[in-house]
Amino acid sequence: MSWFRRKVGAGQKAAVTVRARRGSADDPHHWQTYTVAVTPKMSVLDALFDILERQDPTLSFRYSCRAQMCGSCAMLIDGREGLACGRRLETLGPTVTVEPLRHLPLVKDLVVDMAPFFAGYAAVDPTFAGGATDVPALIPPSSGLRAAVDQHLGCISCGACYSACPIVGANPRYAGPAALNRVYTLVADVRDEATARRLAMVSGADGIFSCRCAGNCVDVCPVNIAPMFAIQRLRRRAAQP
Repeated sequence: MSWFRRKVGAGQKAAVTVRARRGSADDPHHWQTYTVAVTPKMSVLDALFDILERQDPTLSFRYSCRAQMCGSCAMLIDGREGLACGRRLETLGPTVTVEPLRHLPLVKDLVVDMAPFFAGYAAVDPTFAGGATDVPALIPPSSGLRAAVDQHLGCISCGACYSACPIVGANPRYAGPAALNRVYTLVADVRDEATARRLAMVSGADGIFSCRCAGNCVDVCPVNIAPMFAIQRLRRRAAQP
């Protein structure tokens, strides 16, 4: 039984301590703590709004859909990447620590500059190359080719895998798991006409062979995509004569 259920079951008011990392690109970071009364199904994002509206209007964080669809509220929650709108306080401990994503320039508090993430994405040419035809041929949903691609679609560009990847931390030139996962969805699509060029683009020193298969990208993806497996499949394709 969680601490929340024990408190509520005993008739006590449940509260969490939110320990937030504060700071900006110009100021050293510091920690600030807040106490938030918890209600059933309350998310980490709800707690941040409670702090913003009731305690500290200077706290900065990103959000948009509040439905685990857009990825805007990705951050470190108790040291692990996740979406603040999707993590319920009752599933966490009585003290919750929130920090900005790693490997990205800090703007303020929990807000980071996503430019390096999208630069890596753009560097792999992530657009479909359909050739002269304006309407690509259809692949039936029952096709095995369709199944190979579908399991890697749906990335919401939250940056969680980029933050969790140790190779990104060691080599800023590495495109990152999300970008390479996108490359696989195109290489595996038989209609795309740029397979050889794409494989050559990501097979260099800063590409697919830099991955060390730590698996962090698989663990933290909020939409259950497995970029590491996409990278492994790209390696096999690149190794084919």
